[in-house]
Amino acid sequence: MASAKEWVGSVLGRLFFHDATVTRVREVSPRFREIELEGAALRGLSWQAGDKVQAMMPGMNMRTYTPLHWDSERGATVFLVYLHGSSPGAQWGREVRVGAGVQFIGPRRSLSLDDHPGATVFFGDETSFGVAHAFKRTRAPRDFTSVFEVSNPEESTAVLGELGLEGAVARTADDAHLVEVHERLRAALQAHPEACLVMTGKAQSIQALRGRLKADGLKPASRVKAYWSVGKTGLD
Repeated sequence: MASAKEWVGSVLGRLFFHDATVTRVREVSPRFREIELEGAALRGLSWQAGDKVQAMMPGMNMRTYTPLHWDSERGATVFLVYLHGSSPGAQWGREVRVGAGVQFIGPRRSLSLDDHPGATVFFGDETSFGVAHAFKRTRAPRDFTSVFEVSNPEESTAVLGELGLEGAVARTADDAHLVEVHERLRAALQAHPEACLVMTGKAQSIQALRGRLKADGLKPASRVKAYWSVGKTGLD
């Protein structure tokens, strides 16, 4: 017998969610899986780089993903899922199989570069690979510079390479790696003073790097979206 929570989720799903089916699951690396969804409800939906969807996980948990791209004619989209820890999203990414049903809300606006068509300097981490890829597809290669703080630089460099990205910097326990990240961001902004700075990923890293860049006298146009924070849940 379904629980009250599951019953409420079923009702809400029929009212507000789009239904899709997993049509492909590809292991990109031990910690990353590419999951393709397809369904009639995805056709004709408006999506642009940086838009998010919020998918329903087992147990009525919601997780936010930024699609790598969207085919509105076929009714298909692809997520890159980072399998980190034992969170509901990571568990779903490990266990999901072709044929599974998925419900989600969106696409909805999250980050946008519509009003800034020039160069982009991008900072993030493993949770940011998808949105970085989506944005780079809209830019000339010379106009997109990326820097990522990562836990496994060898694995992340390989995954980034598949996505046409680069710029992995290995994390350190004391955050000393942010010195190198800061230097790379500063150099990119000095080379492209008109660039828009996009900062995503860990809230504490974003805050520290913004402070250092401000101390350098650099105040570029910026877009900021923290995807997670130490000791907190529910960010998207």
